[in-house]
Amino acid sequence: MKVLIISGFASKSNSNRPLAEMLLGLKRNGVDIDVLLAGYSHYYDLFLDAGMQVFVHHIPKKFNLPSIRYIRKLVKTNKYDIVHLYNNKAANNGILATIGLPVKVVTYRGYTGNVLWYKPTSYINHLNPKVDKITCVSNAVRDQVRKQFLFNKNKAITVYKGHDINWYKDIKPIPRNKIGVPDEAFMVILVANARIMKGVKYFIEASHYLEGDSNIHFVMIGKGMNSPEYMEKIDKSPLKEQFHVFGFRSDSLNLVSSSDVAVLTSIKGEGLSRTTIEAMSLSKPVIATDVGGNSELVINNETGLLIPRKSPRALAEAILKMKNNPAWREKLAKTGYNHIKQNFRTENSVQQMEKVYENLVS
Repeated sequence: MKVLIISGFASKSNSNRPLAEMLLGLKRNGVDIDVLLAGYSHYYDLFLDAGMQVFVHHIPKKFNLPSIRYIRKLVKTNKYDIVHLYNNKAANNGILATIGLPVKVVTYRGYTGNVLWYKPTSYINHLNPKVDKITCVSNAVRDQVRKQFLFNKNKAITVYKGHDINWYKDIKPIPRNKIGVPDEAFMVILVANARIMKGVKYFIEASHYLEGDSNIHFVMIGKGMNSPEYMEKIDKSPLKEQFHVFGFRSDSLNLVSSSDVAVLTSIKGEGLSRTTIEAMSLSKPVIATDVGGNSELVINNETGLLIPRKSPRALAEAILKMKNNPAWREKLAKTGYNHIKQNFRTENSVQQMEKVYENLVS
């Protein structure tokens, strides 16, 4: 069984680690894995050391004839049984590259929405008849994709991106005074790239329902968090002096470790939130909106708190509930940690994916 994985891996970001570790696990289990990645990163060396063939090729756009030819040549030369395409550029070009070749095609979906039966562009990738399986990052994503099929709904299946609790054991809290947060304050953190779907404005607006409690501090980390739009909203907050806003930081996990509660305010599209998994792996209680795959991580009142999307009042009430019940908050954190440790393990992902590949080949 020979498998070609096409993904980015161009950076050392934490977002790449679950997939990389799953591939390394598959290789250790005897699956013949090769990887095509977009550019050099430390994953290149990791894959080589594991005995994989590694090809470097950047796919610059959704349809690129040189990329199509390159992928087709690789598939024919190495006689792959399966090609697994992990992003839209890979899917669009990879599907065209395999037309007429005896190879199974698998795509990956990590987002709820946009794959729609009435949307012509969906047939360029995930809904293309050439696609044999769609591996989805959560049941929520799987169910949304299945609704687009009249027949063969089982083409879409769930394979969670597994994590290892040990990845986080050396993460140490950063002293709060380094970011201007008092030691005695109740620190609430939001880590996200500030796209509209992340609902950042509702995180800010929650402060309007907490006027009477000046001991709550809000920390915002991620690309775009310090945009003029958000800074203007913060300036109108009654707790504006309690906001601490940063762009991208490589030490974001250390700041999560310093916090009391981690928050996710997404309003749509959430597949399986990596930042929520990371917070739970750091034994931090979480508050998340009830969209996408969030409920698979955050079981309400068991592993965290689920709140309605677009509801700053509900978020404020959840923050106060967490703040005023420290023993209960600690219990949520412990249960959340165990939930990730038991149900979202890298070993589980390896076993699930190996079964997918075996079924396709057989």
